[in-house]
Amino acid sequence: MSYNKIVKGNSGDEKFFLGNETIVRGALESGIDVYTYYPGTPSSEVGEIFMEIFRDVGMKWVESSINEKVAIEVAGAAYARGASVMVGMKNVGLNVASDPLFALSTTHPKNKNSALVILVADDPQQHSSAVEMDSRYYLKLFKIPALEPSNPQECLDFTKKAFEISRELKLPVILRTVTMVSHSRSNVVIGEIKRSKIKEDFDLSKEFNVASRLYFLELKEDQIYNRLNRALEMSENSSLNRFENMNVKNEFELGIITSGVSYSYVREALNFLGFKAPILKIGFINPLPAQKIANFLKQFTQVFIVEENDAYIETQVLAIAQKNDLKVKIHGKDPFSYSKENSSLPFVGELDPTKIALALIKITNITPKIDLNQIKGKKYEILGRLPILCPGCPHRTTGYAIKQAITKIKSKTGKKVYFYQDIGCYTLLAYPPLSFANVKYCMGSSIALAQGVAHTNGSLNIAIIGDGTFFHAGIPALLNGIYNKAPILVLILDNGWIGMTGQQPHPGSDIRYYKEGYFKRDIKLEDFLQGTGAHVSVIRHHENNEQDYLTRLKEVIYEKGLDVLERKNLHVILVKDECIQKYVKKYEPYVRYVDVKSCKNCGLCYSQFLCPAISEKDDAAFINSTLCLGCDICEEICPNNAIKREEIP
Repeated sequence: MSYNKIVKGNSGDEKFFLGNETIVRGALESGIDVYTYYPGTPSSEVGEIFMEIFRDVGMKWVESSINEKVAIEVAGAAYARGASVMVGMKNVGLNVASDPLFALSTTHPKNKNSALVILVADDPQQHSSAVEMDSRYYLKLFKIPALEPSNPQECLDFTKKAFEISRELKLPVILRTVTMVSHSRSNVVIGEIKRSKIKEDFDLSKEFNVASRLYFLELKEDQIYNRLNRALEMSENSSLNRFENMNVKNEFELGIITSGVSYSYVREALNFLGFKAPILKIGFINPLPAQKIANFLKQFTQVFIVEENDAYIETQVLAIAQKNDLKVKIHGKDPFSYSKENSSLPFVGELDPTKIALALIKITNITPKIDLNQIKGKKYEILGRLPILCPGCPHRTTGYAIKQAITKIKSKTGKKVYFYQDIGCYTLLAYPPLSFANVKYCMGSSIALAQGVAHTNGSLNIAIIGDGTFFHAGIPALLNGIYNKAPILVLILDNGWIGMTGQQPHPGSDIRYYKEGYFKRDIKLEDFLQGTGAHVSVIRHHENNEQDYLTRLKEVIYEKGLDVLERKNLHVILVKDECIQKYVKKYEPYVRYVDVKSCKNCGLCYSQFLCPAISEKDDAAFINSTLCLGCDICEEICPNNAIKREEIP
């Protein structure tokens, strides 16, 4: 995919860009030198674009780091030496990066060009995340400025402003987006791309960059009382925090405070209701402009706080009202009651104009044009289905093999079997009919989770983890298990890529098959595992053109599972079967078809193996040739030899 459109165009031109694309453009217009990231939806496109273009636009370095902690550390040193740096991640990635960021936020680089912007993409409604979390509360812990855009144009403008603030204050600045901003599109007016101003001579004095008892407390004091104090002044005077409709009056003496994508929802809700209200739109979300907020509150008897997820702004507005002895009714989430009935807006999930309009109706008792409660409560008959793996996905084959092997182990030993899932496409194996999940927390946790039960119970405990996730955060847990002789079975499903976020490469990916691979050195996962001293079995799908892959996979899971139970060994099975989306780009697939004369319609392929390309038609199995990607497993499992390979003319 080409992203040249991001760098084309002159200042003042209007482009139709994705929110994430405008973040890239904003960074380029800020003279960015370095971008590090770990791919995570909804922020993944930013890293992919930078990886494609960075050598052509004169940037010093871009990397897909092994995890967010390493990304922050690589970026942090570049920032300390005088580079303009950006780091990208999704909400849960900030948890991983938080350890070094606590120290980094306190340091005070002495180089003029030093600037660090941290892109954090939150995911309200948990569209593509393990949990729904609100990253804004980290801002109080890190004590760093943060900006929140509400549309693609603001993504560009706020990115540039974030670099300016960081460069001036020598503090990291968080740019917080959400899914509906990162993935929205609109016309955007672009500016001029700036070249790097990084210098070869720089100051890395330990007094300003070492998180040590010798220097840390003085640096922290400077951070709070000098740099963050100046950030507060910036927030109070920033055009990113602006009043709207201040000449508008309403009979309820109601004003609205909002930020980010919620601002767009508010505008739409007000328009629908035909209701007008003054708005304080906050873009500089930390530190909040306390005096500007107090001045706004003084003008109303009631104020409605509109924000997604937690009551981050509302809690502070309540404190500001109390501090200024203001008698104003605050509507919002009522953060101290934990009561649905008392909340005007939910703590969970995304907001939308309908939810906000309903809350305004509850506050004001105005009559809407139509019954919104009826719309909100309306149930639509839609085709329901569980999230499902792609046709030809190698994880479906592994899941099918696990099911057969575990059934045999249970029959032989009478033991219970528990599964510990991780973050990746294979998480979908947690759904029926396989249901391979008893516990799942976060990236890399499956192997340690299995140990927690294995040390206290005689059951078979199986950790399921992918190759990208293993590199990201699974290695320490595996070493812990080997060291402590944990009797567990670890299945590493190596599909060669970070499949869940779009087939990005990782240290084990084949460097021949991605553009930046020419500059990389791949790490052989099987060699690494052998070096740990663990019992390691490696099984490959496409090996010597053997046709019994499923049988081989099932047997090795059965044998090693028994050994874990009987001899209390830790076994690792490395399953190497490439992501089908990548495989079909390298090799011409052989599409399968059903010989209806041989098919007994046993349903094995479509009701148990659950391939989405196969269904029942006219009392026989039917393969949709437009969906089939030629993985060949259905051909192997068919008991009637009814599935044939369609030869390509």
